[in-house]
Amino acid sequence: MERSTGFVDAHSHLRSTPLAEHGVAGSCLEEAILRMNAMTAVDIEDDTFVATSELLLAGVTGVQFIFHTFGPPEFYLETLDRALSGIARSGIRAQVILGITDQFEFLPENPKTKIDLPEFVGTGKRISPEEFIEIHRSATNKYPHLPLGVGPVGPQWCSDSMMMAVQEIAEGGVRVHTHCLESSRQRDWISEPLVERLNRFGLLGDRTSLAHAIWLTDDELELVKATGTHLVTCPSSNRYLKAGVADTAKWISQGISFGVGLDSLSGRESPLATAKLSLSESDGIVALTTGGMEAAGIDISHDSVTWQDWQESRAREVLVDGQQLVQEGRHAKQAELDEAIERISAKMASDKAAREIRQGTLTQIMERYLQSIS
Repeated sequence: MERSTGFVDAHSHLRSTPLAEHGVAGSCLEEAILRMNAMTAVDIEDDTFVATSELLLAGVTGVQFIFHTFGPPEFYLETLDRALSGIARSGIRAQVILGITDQFEFLPENPKTKIDLPEFVGTGKRISPEEFIEIHRSATNKYPHLPLGVGPVGPQWCSDSMMMAVQEIAEGGVRVHTHCLESSRQRDWISEPLVERLNRFGLLGDRTSLAHAIWLTDDELELVKATGTHLVTCPSSNRYLKAGVADTAKWISQGISFGVGLDSLSGRESPLATAKLSLSESDGIVALTTGGMEAAGIDISHDSVTWQDWQESRAREVLVDGQQLVQEGRHAKQAELDEAIERISAKMASDKAAREIRQGTLTQIMERYLQSIS
């Protein structure tokens, strides 16, 4: 194919560096999540600028970005500002989701054994529901032309009071996006079934998308269909993180709308190759375009991509709403992009020894950790 509309990455954390380079892997999703605490903290503006620019070079013109960070409200907003600045520099279309957690991020509600996690895993003082509502209000006032959605990072990681805060924000008409049943362990992470939990707080519907959704039951899929909720499959990260395999054939047979998420797994992404891990090429194209637009609420119909390599998702030219952002396979701000990549590489290199120590500390406790959550 020579020319097409752009693609939508319907679930992204906008990380510029592959998880493997941070030492994030392991036997299961929960190990990987814990190991993410040992990642090198690179400049967030550089991170999102590089990640979104790389998406454009892969023919992705729209991305749904779930933003989340630990820390007090001031830190959350400052970090968000830098993340949004990086996105704006690239020129990509973005649906930004303000994510939140306030409980059970690394240990379930009732761990089988007690275990003390290293200090660098600690989340510190959690943001209160009232503070989170104010964060969304402040960000919306500061960025009135940018769609800012909301969501629990995962429904098992938010208290009832925080879920009520998310519900209050969502009732204002914004989009909702969350991880949902990415691993089998998440079904028993708390006592309440997660899809029922989302439904109890009014967070299912046609403005909602659920990322991964690997372990949904038939009854839960029926509820998803009945409420018009969208799903997002992330086959590449599901495979890498050993989370499981989503039954996308069943989604298709039941007429469930879904997109594809690249999930910031490998730096330079290949959207079509990722989609084809679990879909035919024709179904993959639908999920990357129509399905992604519906899941993320992003209209890419006015964008165009001229392809250098269709199968490997390498774009020669990319126009977003008439603005040329990629020409001859190079980003319009390629010099800035190269400088940001160089800064990130330098930070990764300078932190390598410390990062390996942090990962080594987690390795020492990992067997006991996995026993505590099994």
